[in-house]
Amino acid sequence: MSRVLTQAKHCYQKSIWIEMGILLIIGALISLWQWKSAVDFCLGFFCAFLPFCAFVYLIFYRKQHLSTKLTALYRGEAVKFALTILCFIAAFKGFHVSEFILFFAGFFVALVLNNVVPFLLNRS
Repeated sequence: MSRVLTQAKHCYQKSIWIEMGILLIIGALISLWQWKSAVDFCLGFFCAFLPFCAFVYLIFYRKQHLSTKLTALYRGEAVKFALTILCFIAAFKGFHVSEFILFFAGFFVALVLNNVVPFLLNRS
């Protein structure tokens, strides 16, 4: 694996750990206020976070030749999109989300963190 891909792999690995820590902190703070709201926030967060983790796994942790990395990137984005849809269906049908604002707040916080944390880690 090239040096650039190895650096990106480590950056995304750190990013995932940082995002999990942020989820735990925000979830704990919201649970002090209201338990059900914390569950809805965390469900929204996981709807964006789990597909992101699957994407990182597909791109960096599966054995692939360098020439197939680009097609793996497109395939990973398709899998990420499909998993996001499945997570939304599971959250709304299986867990019966009641606080939609907190659910989507968690989703958008995770989306922002998925983009900002790796960017900030690359700058340092």
